[in-house]
Amino acid sequence: MIDIGIVLEGIWSPIVFILVIILASIVAYWLYRMGNSQYEKTEHSGDPFISGNRPPGDIRKIHVGGDNLFWGLTKALKDYFDPLIEGHTGKLNDYMYWVVVTLAVVLVYIYLVV
Repeated sequence: MIDIGIVLEGIWSPIVFILVIILASIVAYWLYRMGNSQYEKTEHSGDPFISGNRPPGDIRKIHVGGDNLFWGLTKALKDYFDPLIEGHTGKLNDYMYWVVVTLAVVLVYIYLVV
């Protein structure tokens, strides 16, 4: 007789994982089968829905940039974001410097605390 007590121990068991995947697949297939089998694709199937309006020919007309989208956040936290923006020089050496400095600080902190 094979002892499978170790394999079934806890929620991180491979057998439990496989059973969950099988059960999720069955539920997904069941939901898929509940769909409308008479569905026919039309000329505009797959087009974006913009409140029932047709999208313009030039997609840039409906594009909302991140500057506009987060304007209130960046304006409210201007004192926080300005130094961060100045720190982004675009040079790889500067980014690697900050990675090494941050890693050194974290390692010193871990060494002193642990």
